[in-house]
Amino acid sequence: MSRGVLPGTSGQEGIIRIFGRVLKKGLLAHAYLLIGPPGETRALALSIAKLLLCESPDLEGAVPRPCGICRGCTKFRHQVHPDLECIEANGAMIKIDQIRDLQRSLAFSPLEALRRVCLIFDAQKMNPSAANAFLKTLEEPPAGTYLILTATSVRVLLSTIVSRCQVLHCSPLRPAELIEIIKKQGLCPCGSEHFLAYLSEGSISQARELVERNVLSIRERLFRFLGTQKEKAIPMLFILSKEMSGDRDDVLIVVRLIRSLVRDMIVLKGRGERKSIGPPVINSDHQVLLERLSYLFGLQDLVEYSQWLDRAEGLLACNVSREFLLESTLIFWIQGLNYPLSCNIQAL
Repeated sequence: MSRGVLPGTSGQEGIIRIFGRVLKKGLLAHAYLLIGPPGETRALALSIAKLLLCESPDLEGAVPRPCGICRGCTKFRHQVHPDLECIEANGAMIKIDQIRDLQRSLAFSPLEALRRVCLIFDAQKMNPSAANAFLKTLEEPPAGTYLILTATSVRVLLSTIVSRCQVLHCSPLRPAELIEIIKKQGLCPCGSEHFLAYLSEGSISQARELVERNVLSIRERLFRFLGTQKEKAIPMLFILSKEMSGDRDDVLIVVRLIRSLVRDMIVLKGRGERKSIGPPVINSDHQVLLERLSYLFGLQDLVEYSQWLDRAEGLLACNVSREFLLESTLIFWIQGLNYPLSCNIQAL
C-alpha cells in the first residue's frame, strides 16, 4: 500500500521538510506559528499534525510523509485521534472557556501516540481573555505536547504569543503555479482556471473549498442575471438575494465574486482602444458581456460601488439581514439599466 500523501502542501514542501528534519533529530520546538492565507495554513497545520502523529513516518524521502496505514494515520483520517486537539472560533471568536477546556485536556499524558498535537486555527480570533489565558500554556507547555497555531499575520497577535513560537511563513502559490495545479486536478471547466486562481488568493486549499461551495455555479447565475433584460432582472434580483443568503460565508462569496466583476470592468474601461494593454481580465470566459457592461457605468460609479462592497463585508458582522444586504448590493446593476437606484444602500 502506498504511503499517505500530505493534502494541500503544494508550494509548502519546504516547511514540511523543516519538520521532517527536526523530527528526525528530535529537535521539535513546543510551539509553531504558521503565517499565511487561512486555507493554506489550515491544510498545512493538519498535514504537520498527521506527520507528528504517524507511528512510522517516512523521513528519508525528498518530502517527509506519514505512512498512511498505521493506527495513528487511520484514526487521524477518521478524525477520532485521541491525541489531536483542534481549537477554532466558536462564532466570531475563540473564547476563554475553549482555552480552559484545552488546558484541562492537556494536563494528561498522550493516550496513544508518542506526542499530543494541538492545533489552534485563526489564533488571531482569540479574545483578550482567551489570549492571556493561552499564554500560560505557551510559557509552561506540558511534556510531550506540541502546539501549532495559524494566523494571517504576526501583527494581529499579542507579541508575547508570537515571541514564544517558532514563526514559519507560508507563501501563497504564484498564480501560474496555482493555475497549473487547478488544471491537473480538474477543479473547474477549461477557461475558468484564471478566475478560480484569483479568488483563491494563492491557496489550493481555498480553491477546493470554493469549488465545494459551488462558486462556479453561483458565478454563472450572476452572469445570467447581468445579461437579463430589465423587466426580468428585477424579479430575478429578489430570487437571487433569497437563495444566496444562506449563511455569512455564502454572502461573502457573492461579494467577492462581484468584486472580481467590478475589477474587470475597471480594467476594461482603462484599456479603451488599447485592447492588449493592462492587467489580464479575471473572468476572461465572460469578457464579451463584461465589455458591454463596462459601457453602462462610469468609472466613478464603479469606484464608489467598490467602496460599498467593502462596507457590505463589514455589515455582515453586524445584525443586518443578509437577504436585504444582497438586495442592496445587486440593485446597483439594475441602475445600469436606467432603473432608479434604490434607497436601500443609503439606508444601510
